[in-house]
Amino acid sequence: MERGDTDDTALGRTIWWRLVPFLVILYVIAIIDRVNIGYAALTMNADLGIGPQAFGFISGIFFLSYVICEVPSNQFLVRTGSRIWLTRIMVCWGFITLLMAFVRTPAELAILRFLLGAAEAGLTPGIMLYLTFWFPKNRLSRAIAVFSIAIPLAMVIASPISTLILTHATWAGLAPWRWLFVIEGIPAIIFGALILVFLPDSPRDAAWLSGPQRARLMTELGVDRVKNETPRSIPFSQIGKTPGVLLFCISSFLVGLFLTSLLFWIPKIVDSSGLSGSLFQTGLLVMIPYALSAVAMYVWACHSDRSDERRWHIAGPFLAAAGFLVLLALPTGPLAGFLLLTGAITACHMTFAPFFALTLESFAPGTRPAGVAFVNAIASTGSFTGPVILGLAGGDLASPAISALFLLLGIAIGACAILIIRSGTGTIPVT
Repeated sequence: MERGDTDDTALGRTIWWRLVPFLVILYVIAIIDRVNIGYAALTMNADLGIGPQAFGFISGIFFLSYVICEVPSNQFLVRTGSRIWLTRIMVCWGFITLLMAFVRTPAELAILRFLLGAAEAGLTPGIMLYLTFWFPKNRLSRAIAVFSIAIPLAMVIASPISTLILTHATWAGLAPWRWLFVIEGIPAIIFGALILVFLPDSPRDAAWLSGPQRARLMTELGVDRVKNETPRSIPFSQIGKTPGVLLFCISSFLVGLFLTSLLFWIPKIVDSSGLSGSLFQTGLLVMIPYALSAVAMYVWACHSDRSDERRWHIAGPFLAAAGFLVLLALPTGPLAGFLLLTGAITACHMTFAPFFALTLESFAPGTRPAGVAFVNAIASTGSFTGPVILGLAGGDLASPAISALFLLLGIAIGACAILIIRSGTGTIPVT
């Protein structure tokens, strides 16, 4: 092994352990605060008089404000610096989550969910952009995967903790679902403040790197190009001219619609399926597809980096997810339906890291902040639509409306897989 290879490995390991575990914690907190309404709904909906349709709207309205604010948020992150902007995001949403513990009507809950989306907007694309300041192309998918593992990991953590709170937190006369928002909102405020301590804005500000290491990373990863070439206005025309951006947007919309609707609805789907006999058992069952997804995401992303290939690593799981979704549209028993749902959830999660690595690699430095935020905003549009559709269908996995939805999703995702394969070789050089 060459000395340079040894130095690169040691440098990559230092950066990894300094940044990635902390970023994962931040995102776990974000996902928990985003989806805890799904667990609160197990008892909250009866207390506030929220029906399935209203709950679908309240769950999804988070993404309406998220979509509106996401691209501007990433533009501001480049101007203000990562530390300050990410701190603002986390502290704001932490306080809003706390306020959700004191709502008295469905309208108040809907308003706070809308504000929660506005507060959190920009976190996901902001951290993805931040990772490009530190990791080269052959490590980027793995870094995004570990960061993105926070999504299924949050569900693994949230399931037992949330159901435990719902069954045991009966203090001070507050309903357990209110304590759920209090207990799960405080970490966002604490860790938001810790961002100022643990995250440097860029390699130039990392005191734990040597001078030559800082200069080398700034040059090789083009950090200054991103900062200097990012325009003040949002470059929609340049984003639209980026090859493949329409396909990125359609694919992200479909996956966002499927995965995010389940983040909110899967506790109720499992609880009403007959597979679970208690709230705690529901939490344990919900853990299964997300624990499997966490492992599969990392293994798949490592393979994508090692092979320097993206498109087949996106299209393959897309085809698998399409098959599972089409089968879900057929009449099945509760156990078979749960296993097919687990397969579809896992396959969609596997695409996440290579998909966003390819997205980031496809945009020029000046359009990268707005570009990745725009694609993620389109995914968030799907994330708003999905919970609403499931709510209109009553949140029943066996209903004809949801079966039809899964059939259409399966066909559409399968078509995207074919178009992704045909659109290129799988490797796109960073501009």
